[in-house]
Amino acid sequence: MTSPPSLSSPTSELFVRGVHVQRRSIIAWAAALVLLALSVVGVWPSMEESGSLEDFSSGLSPELADAFGVAEINTAVGYLKGNLYAVLLPLLLGLMAVTATGTLTAGDEEAGRLELLLALPVERRSVYLLRFLVVAFALAVVAFLVWAAVLMSVVSLDMDVTAAGVSAVSLTTWLLAVLHAGVAYAVAAFGARRGVTVGAAAAVLVVGYLLHAIAPLSDALEPLAAVSPWEWALGSDPLANGFPWGGIALLAVCCAVLAAVGTAVVDRRDVKTA
Repeated sequence: MTSPPSLSSPTSELFVRGVHVQRRSIIAWAAALVLLALSVVGVWPSMEESGSLEDFSSGLSPELADAFGVAEINTAVGYLKGNLYAVLLPLLLGLMAVTATGTLTAGDEEAGRLELLLALPVERRSVYLLRFLVVAFALAVVAFLVWAAVLMSVVSLDMDVTAAGVSAVSLTTWLLAVLHAGVAYAVAAFGARRGVTVGAAAAVLVVGYLLHAIAPLSDALEPLAAVSPWEWALGSDPLANGFPWGGIALLAVCCAVLAAVGTAVVDRRDVKTA
């Protein structure tokens, strides 16, 4: 009597191996971003007591203050948004996403490291897709640790920030990073080199931020903000207002489409050898 097949052992092994390869990067990014979050939150009591935050954005117009995420920075929610969630954390997670994806896909293909994996009884598209899933998992680990650090800190400091708000902005920030990992994955699937893959995905990341932050300053450009993934993730201020389900759905759909396109494309071309 034969035993039932396990969950595709070569597939699960490839996933575990991919996570193992990324372990040092995950630890480094997690440590850096958790320390960043703790330092930002830890400074809040002294900044609040000094009253210096009230004058921080006084020289900016309301539109510019919104663009740079420093509107209402004298409140706990505004402070966290301006110093962590408006730009810095999404940008850093996005950079982690595009560099990790570029390394595991285009970088490994360029170096010939995928040849041995493709000799295993696993479909080519599965090898590539698993690498994207490894990056999504790594981003989830880092985002979860930052979420836990921020949540414990705001509770211990009795900041006027809700757990739902921290959870909402953590989820949308993670999805935003996964979407840019998907951009890198799709570009790599067409056979682009690592530098092109990372550069293209990073350009999408930066342009998306500019559309989200700068386009609303101009009546002519304001409609363009609606096409920015940053706007879907952060435009409704999830830290203050909770889960933006419409934006979450858009981000999730785009992630799925990019993964599907990349997987379909790589299955129809020859993978480079060293």
